[in-house]
Order: sequence, then C-alpha cells, then structure tokens
Amino acid sequence: MSTSLSVCEHLHDVQDFTPHDVTERLMAAKEQCRLNGARFTPLRQQIYQLVLAANKPIGAYDLITQLQQMRLSEPNNNDDSREALSSKKQSPKNVAPPTVYRSLEFLLSEGLIHQLTSINAYVPCCHPRAQHTAAFLICGQCQRVQECSSVPVQEMMSFAEQDVGFIVERSVIELSGRCQACQ
Repeated sequence: MSTSLSVCEHLHDVQDFTPHDVTERLMAAKEQCRLNGARFTPLRQQIYQLVLAANKPIGAYDLITQLQQMRLSEPNNNDDSREALSSKKQSPKNVAPPTVYRSLEFLLSEGLIHQLTSINAYVPCCHPRAQHTAAFLICGQCQRVQECSSVPVQEMMSFAEQDVGFIVERSVIELSGRCQACQ
C-alpha cells in the first residue's frame, strides 16, 4: 500500500461544456430517459440545458428567472389575426417554482445533475450514465466546481454500506476552499 496522498483518478470542471457538448449531453439524456422509461419533458430538457450551459453552479430561482426570460423573448411566429386574439399567445405562462423543483428532482434521480447543498445550487454530472460517488471541490472565490470521482471516495461509501450496514440513498461530499487558479 502506498503512503503517498491519493490523487483523484477523475477530476473534471463541471461547467466546462461547449455548445456542442451541451447538444450531445441533451441527446444522450433523451436516450437515457427513453431507455429507463422516464419522460424527458420539454421543461426538463430546458432546465437541464440551462444547468449544462451555466458557467457556475445555478440555483433554482436563477433557473426560474432564466426560463421566464426565455418565455418572454420567444417570438410569436404566427401573425394570423386569430392567433393574435388568443391571450395565451400574448402573455406567456409564468414559471411556477414547484414545477422547476420537480424537474430538478427528476434530473437528480436520473443522475444527470448534482445538488450542492452547501450553496443550494445545481451542477451537471460529469458521468451521468455511470453510477458513482463523487466529491465536489468548490472555490469560494470564483465559484469553480470540480467533480472528483476517486477510489477513496468510493471506499468511504463501501465502508458505510458493507462494514456498517448503512444504506446510502444520496451522498454529497463537498469541500470548500480556493481552486488552483485563485491561490
């Protein structure tokens, strides 16, 4: 057994996605949900896309604000006078917090995102199709978040389940400090 400090085998910035990556992640999530028999509704897709595209952890109320702005900025593609009379077309429906929270719970349950409880925000999962335990390194200065999947983290979970008999339903391991760039 080595006495050196264990280094993460997988360390990823969770907000480092290009627009192409976001599109690929959305398509993969649709397929994953289809295979699981889960409904990946348009609202769930929009929320997942916003979490993927965010450049830092994003809170539920920030998501609500962004969704509302998206709905307000959607152009009315049909200038037909009958459509103009419809009040539904003139004023977009408000985004209700419970629907956003339900969508976030869905994304969590499908393993597509993680919730950072210490800052009450959400980030994309770096390995959404793989069952894994992760620790999050959260920079208090720049809000950079790195997801670390490593053997020691997995060993801690195995100890809880196998040696202690504790059934882990959800885990969030968060370390707050300063990232390499802010030191």
